[in-house]
Amino acid sequence: MDSASLSCARLTGWTIGAVVLQILGLSLFVLGFFPVKPTLHGVSGSESYYKPKCDDVNVGQDSVANHRNLPPEELRSLYKELSGIPPVFDRLIVMVIDGLPAEFVLGRDDLSPTKEMMESMPYIQALLSSGNAIGFHAKAAPPTVTMPRLKAIVSGAIGGYLDVAFNFNTQAFHDDNLLAQFSYIGWKMIMLGDETWIKLFPDLFTRQDGVTSFFVKDTVDVDFNVSRHLKSELSADDWDLLILHYLGLDHVGHIGGRRCNLMMPKLKEMDEVIEKIHTSVILDDNNGSKQTLLMVVSDHGMTDNGNHGGSSYEETDSVALFIRLGGHVPKSAPLKFQTISQVDIVPTLALLFSVPIPKNNVGVVLLEILDFLTGVLYVSGLIRNVWYLFVIRKSYPLCNQYSNVYIFFLKQLNFIKNEGQCPNYKIENRNINRSKKK
Repeated sequence: MDSASLSCARLTGWTIGAVVLQILGLSLFVLGFFPVKPTLHGVSGSESYYKPKCDDVNVGQDSVANHRNLPPEELRSLYKELSGIPPVFDRLIVMVIDGLPAEFVLGRDDLSPTKEMMESMPYIQALLSSGNAIGFHAKAAPPTVTMPRLKAIVSGAIGGYLDVAFNFNTQAFHDDNLLAQFSYIGWKMIMLGDETWIKLFPDLFTRQDGVTSFFVKDTVDVDFNVSRHLKSELSADDWDLLILHYLGLDHVGHIGGRRCNLMMPKLKEMDEVIEKIHTSVILDDNNGSKQTLLMVVSDHGMTDNGNHGGSSYEETDSVALFIRLGGHVPKSAPLKFQTISQVDIVPTLALLFSVPIPKNNVGVVLLEILDFLTGVLYVSGLIRNVWYLFVIRKSYPLCNQYSNVYIFFLKQLNFIKNEGQCPNYKIENRNINRSKKK
């Protein structure tokens, strides 16, 4: 009897121990695979234009609340004054081609796109070769699904795999982001296409027409519903930001993969949309007062089978094209396209439009896009980016996952110490030598 009781006690003990170990192992897996991403609360404002101190990264916070109560026009003027960098453009068109791999437009491994790809998008190729556009391989962080990638494109923050679950039930996005910054200065925004934008930013758009992204058999109506508004919206002058999110190419990939017989016609359709925007708005701006920037991006790429969500090269190789920079980017812009991080788009746009860089941004400004700035303004833009990354570093010193993003700028902290004495400088990390421009 005693022996049986002892065996039962041992069995109970082993069972309890096994359950505890299982719970610990599951907890370790969940915390490792779905880490809680630290974020800085609040939104960037006038304080972001003040130099942070090593012992206090909240310099200028006392006046932020008062500044946010300013009317949009006054706030816009304040940002322009504090920045010292005048807005380069007046309006922005963001065209998202869902699932478009950069390889289709820019090629891969220093090789040009296939002849079939180039013939399907002749207008884009002409813009790139003439220097009227500049393209990048924009590496998307996993998970490569739409919702977290849109968050990264507008906030500059890197999400986690937990966002995969929220991708099917998108909630309003409350972290600091470019759209919020634009709304503070009175921008009017229009959204056409993937309804994910409407779910992320409810009540933000002056006009909107969303379509669901989960009916993947539809490759026609999802894009027609966007394009049918083009004529009226491109001729309107009551908006500052126009978002066009085309889903058709992603759906083509889900149906038949990269080599689907519907792929080339869809690429041709997207090329024609870009041509229409460029000829009817951007080129026409030469005769008007408003200057418009067209940015064509994809949220992620796709595998040969048309899938996405993982971390393979094919899934993370998204594209970023800046069109209307012909008057600013040198005509000798290289056709060897660089690889950037998708989050680098955010600080670059913030500087181009003179708004604060969103608070949790970990991207770095694209030197090639800011190349037209004079020496002092160029360095001022870099310094502002340094300050943001410095604040994140000071606030979360153990967040080493961001180190590869800001290591370039940490090597240039002498800019902050000598911001008034930098007529000549060297950017070692990218092997670019610059002299102060005349």
